[in-house]
Amino acid sequence: MTHDLNGRRQFLALAGAGLLMGFARTANAHRAKAALTLVTWNKAAGLLEIDHALHAHDAEVALSRTGGVGAPDLSRLEDQARLALYVEARFALTLPDGLTLPLKILGAELLGDNIHVYQEVPLTALPARLLVRNMILRDIFPTQINQVNVDTGRGPDRIRTLTFLGNDGEKDVAL
Repeated sequence: MTHDLNGRRQFLALAGAGLLMGFARTANAHRAKAALTLVTWNKAAGLLEIDHALHAHDAEVALSRTGGVGAPDLSRLEDQARLALYVEARFALTLPDGLTLPLKILGAELLGDNIHVYQEVPLTALPARLLVRNMILRDIFPTQINQVNVDTGRGPDRIRTLTFLGNDGEKDVAL
């Protein structure tokens, strides 16, 4: 990817920590079932870049329940590929005219307790609106919360945030 991965990782780590702390019930509560997706418009490259950050244990549970993997290990390339396909089937970006953007899987990377799945799609311009569908891990954990931050790269209010939980379907975001 043509962007600064270290800066994105720091942003995701901070945003994910804030998300998880915000949903924790007490100091002794179990870790919240939460995931963070960052969608970034890279104007210079003409790309919409997507980074999904999932807790590795939750992703392994998903693979064992849906992917037919008895004992998933996300340090293995094969299981990272299976997870990327799982994510691809549960996340979509659609234009208002109904065209679903053909997101390309770039790969996955295990970073500490999290696994990141990367996707991108070439675009000549950022659309005015997107419809976002995020069912990642929501078929496995009823209390799963998925946050999607869309970074338009435009001005001080450039981040648009969507939260998916329960039976939420597709959501519309103005860019």
